[in-house]
Amino acid sequence: MPKKQSTAAQRAREAARQGAKYTQALRTAEGPAAAITEPDDGFGGHEFEYESSTDLFRCSECRVYEVVARDTDGPIKPCTGLVGYGGDTERVYLLLTENPALPYSYSSTLATRACSTGIGRTPRFSWRDGKLLVESAPSVVDELIRRIEHLTTPADHGHMSLLTSIDRLTAEAGRAVLAENYAAYVAEYGEPR
Repeated sequence: MPKKQSTAAQRAREAARQGAKYTQALRTAEGPAAAITEPDDGFGGHEFEYESSTDLFRCSECRVYEVVARDTDGPIKPCTGLVGYGGDTERVYLLLTENPALPYSYSSTLATRACSTGIGRTPRFSWRDGKLLVESAPSVVDELIRRIEHLTTPADHGHMSLLTSIDRLTAEAGRAVLAENYAAYVAEYGEPR
């Protein structure tokens, strides 16, 4: 027998059926206490989205259904990350420094290209001051670097590199950068909703 959902979960489910993202709707429905304070935000790192064909919620990264992730009496099972990680639960980060000589920011292009590889993702609050933090797994990070290190854009006389450097960070160092970025965001814009 399924567990009884809280009122917040019911409201979030209804919002998702109307097109909103479930995880964001649940955070909003739970109120101020659900503000983002930790990387997993009580969802084990999952990003659940409503899937109308099954009437269930599925993580857009590891592809597990919410009912399976929560099918224990303890805490939610953590997200194993992108399918391309091969189940590797360890994390490493790349700090990409955008080329300052570019006429405008290519942050969205960098984020899209890193995510489209299937072996890298940009967590919330990953962009600040010309630097983009990309999460990956140790088993595939070299391949991710190979795929993004030579990204270019057309320029007046040929092509310009989008990046000036790619720095490898440990999981702890990457989480520290995310915490700094989050603090800077809160200082400038207030708590996210």
